[in-house]
Amino acid sequence: MENEKEMRLKQKGSFYFREKLKCHITKEPKGFANGIFLSDIQDGGYYWFEDERYPGKKDRLFLCDIFDINDYEEKSW
Repeated sequence: MENEKEMRLKQKGSFYFREKLKCHITKEPKGFANGIFLSDIQDGGYYWFEDERYPGKKDRLFLCDIFDINDYEEKSW
């Protein structure tokens, strides 16, 4: 049975994928990624994701490595 955190992250990931929205991923234990989901959750427990720092590069983003998913906000300096 999935725990609440996994279910919440899957729902958020699916939302950002369906809506094609740029998001901010906070990773565990630390780190982040900003970009877009290229797929919904795959059987292996990962998403295909494109980080804006590496345009055109498709990476696996494992559910177990995600702490949270939020809207992306541009910094205004």
